[in-house]
Amino acid sequence: MTSHDAAPRSTAPRGHRSVRAGGGLAALCTALTLTLAACGGGTGGTAAGGGSTGGTKVAGDTLTVAEQQAPPTLNPGSLDLGFVDFTMLSYESLFYLSPEGKVEPALAKSWKYVGTGNRELSITLRSGVRFADGTPVTADAVKASLEYARKAQGNQAHYLTDATIETSGDLGLTIRLAEANPILPTLLTQSYGIGQIISPKGLADPAHLTPAEASQGAGPYVYSPSDSVAGDHYAYTANPGYYDKSKQHYKKIVIRIVQNGQTAVNAMKTGQIDVYKGDYTSAASAKSAGMSTVGLPVILQGLSLIDRGGEVSKPLGDVRVRQAVNYAIDRDAVTKALLGSGGTPTVQTVIKGGDGYSADLADHYAYDPAKARQLLKEAGYPNGFELPVLAATFVGFDTMAEAIAGQLSKVGIKVKVTAVTSITSFVENQTNHKYPAVSGGFTEEPMYLEGLDLFMPGSKVFNGFGSTAPELTDLFDRAAAAKPAERAELDRQMQEYLVTNAWFAPVAFTPVNYYVRPGTGGVEVSAGAPFASPLAFYATR
Repeated sequence: MTSHDAAPRSTAPRGHRSVRAGGGLAALCTALTLTLAACGGGTGGTAAGGGSTGGTKVAGDTLTVAEQQAPPTLNPGSLDLGFVDFTMLSYESLFYLSPEGKVEPALAKSWKYVGTGNRELSITLRSGVRFADGTPVTADAVKASLEYARKAQGNQAHYLTDATIETSGDLGLTIRLAEANPILPTLLTQSYGIGQIISPKGLADPAHLTPAEASQGAGPYVYSPSDSVAGDHYAYTANPGYYDKSKQHYKKIVIRIVQNGQTAVNAMKTGQIDVYKGDYTSAASAKSAGMSTVGLPVILQGLSLIDRGGEVSKPLGDVRVRQAVNYAIDRDAVTKALLGSGGTPTVQTVIKGGDGYSADLADHYAYDPAKARQLLKEAGYPNGFELPVLAATFVGFDTMAEAIAGQLSKVGIKVKVTAVTSITSFVENQTNHKYPAVSGGFTEEPMYLEGLDLFMPGSKVFNGFGSTAPELTDLFDRAAAAKPAERAELDRQMQEYLVTNAWFAPVAFTPVNYYVRPGTGGVEVSAGAPFASPLAFYATR
């Protein structure tokens, strides 16, 4: 069996050689969904890693998890990535992403990339597995589910757009890709809806994959509509026919929708909630109530300097100007002022320990306004220039923009912030070549997915001017086709290019927090799996 690097959730169009409509919007929506749902409409939190594992593991009766937003559907083929917790319980995926970030077997017993170039994935399914309706999980059923997810045009469909899927007997499956994808197994784990397999019965009428109908998967639990109220709580009972009883840690799991953090903490105090995926404003009260906090800084905020060719803002076409912007930002001061102890200052687009991270770059843009002024002078802008910046009134993007504006004004860069109130307007204005810089946020990803989402020409929204660089494209292509050991160095080189050429001006990462009541273990996160999976939670004593 061969497994490959893990990846946090993401969505994007597929690379620079094919442009797929909607990918950039999906990436933005995913970032916003995760930030809004997990950070309560704000940012910040306790940047703690690891997990909550104290106590002896025991069989659990009922686990109650609280989240802040309800899913619009329970169809894993079309569900936004921010809501995959609601479907992973009842729809078994091909692979399982462990809390340590390792891709492990699930419906797939074994797998390997065939040949070189990461374009052909051979999969052998586990034998004897059945969907909750009693029908067998076969290669044909899995193929049908994957092809449906591609056609459903959810915000993950593009991962399979160029895929040709063939079956061999009841358990053999081969996925061939037109372009290299080194982390396809990760994208087919429970963390991504496309990897959650729907039964043929469910595919016969996908319109019934709603909170009003029973689930049609092969997961450890079965969604129970009679015990649920859409928008309030979603109940899942242990699947009696599930193939691995050791993975059924509870008889029942309930996901409750609780939008107010203090309400959730109060419910945790009385034992009504065991785990709360919440916001930084709950940290103090949760701690005083004896709850533990688990989380990693994974939501990036700062400036995207998207007009790298100087089309709208001529100064940004000069790398020295973009570097000056980075030197002019006191990241420690901005982070402390806006995010408190919950923020982690950064000049990179990946977290420490994450794919592509470079320790050598950690202090690359140490605050140096004098150097910023010198670079501006060398570039021909000794008195600075005016920089229009697009922001939005949600998730604190506008507040971050104003804080950055205050920093840049000290070196003569006069930032003019335009804040919009709708996500549609925010997306449109990132791609209409009107604004040369954007104050926004994004969920941290490995470099392969960042290429698709952030910096390759096909990434649409986050690369609104279609910036391209032969050196970066070459690194991306080579990394996509490389073996894991070789890819790690190429990923680091991509990050080095982005930082030294100042394609972005990142400020800080903010965490997604999980508050955990005593008696619950398995709430763990890592750089390879920064979002805790309820499949891993278990009862302790």
